Amino acid sequence: MQLQKEQTHLSDAEFLKRIEERGDSFYRVAYGYVRNAEDAKDIVQEAVCKAYVGKDRLKDREKFYPWFYRILTHTAATYLRRHARAAAWDETLLEIPVQEEERWGDAIWVKESLAGLESKSRAVIVLKVYENMTFSEIAQILKKSENSVKSLYYRGLKTLKERMQIHGG
Repeated sequence: MQLQKEQTHLSDAEFLKRIEERGDSFYRVAYGYVRNAEDAKDIVQEAVCKAYVGKDRLKDREKFYPWFYRILTHTAATYLRRHARAAAWDETLLEIPVQEEERWGDAIWVKESLAGLESKSRAVIVLKVYENMTFSEIAQILKKSENSVKSLYYRGLKTLKERMQIHGG
């Protein structure tokens, strides 16, 4: 029985492999919260450390990604509470060619609009739209019912749509 229990734990190599497989996704989720490249990297790094320390408590290795995304979203939310401040400009916006001004203007508007959403709706939209997750996967990550996740998603989209109409979009 002890041998079977040991086999359910992730090895360090498997843990690293899974982190590396979705590293870009983890970064995008963190960036969706803080809209700052360096802060997003810090959040991912902190979440990886927390997950590594707690990896032996993961009972089902097949639920690694929902478990990790939950750690990541909690870490990002905690970071925001601790560092309540105005969203910083991403330096990469300054490197965009002038002919793409309209596109980056739209990108800034979307980021600002997302920033104005309730944090739970923003998390659902980021996971659904940018990470192409199902409502079921998001529900596992946020530990909410699938219907609650759908409600947050559609409420967030409605708010974004209303803002688009107000601003002539």
